[in-house]
Amino acid sequence: MRYAVLDVDGTLSPGIMGRRYLENLIDDGVCGQEEGQACLRAISRYATGGRSRRPAMTEAYRAYAAGLRGASVADAQATAARTWRTCRDDLFPFVEPLIDLFKRYRYRIVLVSGNSDLPLLEAVRDLGLYSAHGARLVEAAGRFTGELLTTPGLPGGKTAVIRELMATEGIEHDATVAIGNGAIDAEIFDHAGAAFAFEPDDDLQALGTDRHWQIVDRETILTACAEVLATSTSPREYAK
Repeated sequence: MRYAVLDVDGTLSPGIMGRRYLENLIDDGVCGQEEGQACLRAISRYATGGRSRRPAMTEAYRAYAAGLRGASVADAQATAARTWRTCRDDLFPFVEPLIDLFKRYRYRIVLVSGNSDLPLLEAVRDLGLYSAHGARLVEAAGRFTGELLTTPGLPGGKTAVIRELMATEGIEHDATVAIGNGAIDAEIFDHAGAAFAFEPDDDLQALGTDRHWQIVDRETILTACAEVLATSTSPREYAK
């Protein structure tokens, strides 16, 4: 089985889904005001890039988990659905044709992002994707405990996701395509047969100097992916 593993923020859309989700959680009264604002400040620091990214993301996750401690999972899911409906309008124009392209070649499309898993799961349902892996919180009796299960936005987080997929889904190096824009996406690229650095940030650009990653932008990504899929998939495989 073939897999397309896609990042979200900066890759499928220009914004940060997590920022909008937190704003909506606060507005809906699902997330604690103080912790929610702390999370938003940390997300803003993360967006500036540089060496501050790791501590900023660590703080964002801490505040997010604390802000949702005791909150209803159903309420958070409802806010996630509202958030996705808005974020869907921000997708780059190439995204839906790209999804259609992968589907024509029978790829399972997987989102791997540092965002909360709840709006990502809404995207999966809406766009007809295979699965999503984001930041997950522990749940008990329909409420969040305030503990984090997964943190894909931290170093090692996306590696953990891809290793889980290898163990549970049988995902294979040569049958995987990966697309991302940040340095942390290199963790996925290292396990993919074809990797596309989409309008990469400086850190990812530097990491790719001695690797066989293709650099693409919003004007070239469809053509580049189509060429790779056409040359790496035989007619017999395509017909399966």
